[in-house]
Amino acid sequence: MAGINTIDISEVRGQDRRDILISEVTKLISLPDIYYRLESAIESPTAAIDDFSLLLSTDADLCARLLRMANSAFYSFPAKIETIDRAISTIGIRQIRELILMTSVVEAFNGVPIELVNMRTFWEHSVAVGVLTRAMALYTGQAQPERFYIPGLLHDIGRLVLYIQLPGLMAEIVPQAKAQGQPLFLFELKHLDYTHAEIGGRLLELWKVPQSIYEPVFYHHQPHKASEFIQLASAVHIADAWVNDKQFGTSGEFGTPTIRPEALQLMGVQTHEMEEIWVKAKEEITDIVNQFLSH
Repeated sequence: MAGINTIDISEVRGQDRRDILISEVTKLISLPDIYYRLESAIESPTAAIDDFSLLLSTDADLCARLLRMANSAFYSFPAKIETIDRAISTIGIRQIRELILMTSVVEAFNGVPIELVNMRTFWEHSVAVGVLTRAMALYTGQAQPERFYIPGLLHDIGRLVLYIQLPGLMAEIVPQAKAQGQPLFLFELKHLDYTHAEIGGRLLELWKVPQSIYEPVFYHHQPHKASEFIQLASAVHIADAWVNDKQFGTSGEFGTPTIRPEALQLMGVQTHEMEEIWVKAKEEITDIVNQFLSH
């Protein structure tokens, strides 16, 4: 792994310099080749389950992680899934791709020393947002509710970029935000003219993940600015604010962002219903966190 190259804030302040941060972190962290090979196979009109299985079987550790996740409380299948063939036919190859993305991001960032945040509490928050986003989609009868999970899970990876590349700035503004009880992203915006949300969304875009994932991440603090996936962005926005308010894990956030009323309207959910959704979601979160972070 390449050495960590921290950056002076004067080099990256301003919207036009945002991508400098991202280009530096892509030298340090990237998605595994198998993700892109699987993506190519998915796009092939002639690919079959056997082709996907053969491809995935080249990475034994990845297969073990995929099977562990497939048998977690998140999916709650009545019968144990013991083979990759069975996982593909039961879960679907596109969701397998998302599981690979999810586990790859966790592995990649867990390989980087980050002193300013506890990585377990970071992923506890992230998993909780992902699960709550999906639970909200289920509650409101959205089509393919599983697609809501990954944007929720990955919504704060841009903050890890800030912790890696701008540790001095983050060491300064995290205590300020906590002391003032204000959302941390507002301090990012003040000092950088952009936030971790934009960094995370842009990083995922450069990694060539689907727009249905990177756009909600990019706009999860401003869901009204999203275009094609405004409902997904609204769901992540609501879940993130809710989990921060409940103080379940943390990415360094101690304030509670205000939930935009139009986001609730777009999702067709009211505040009192969110409490009911949260209570049910909490039953899944702890088990999924344990599965998610086990090795």
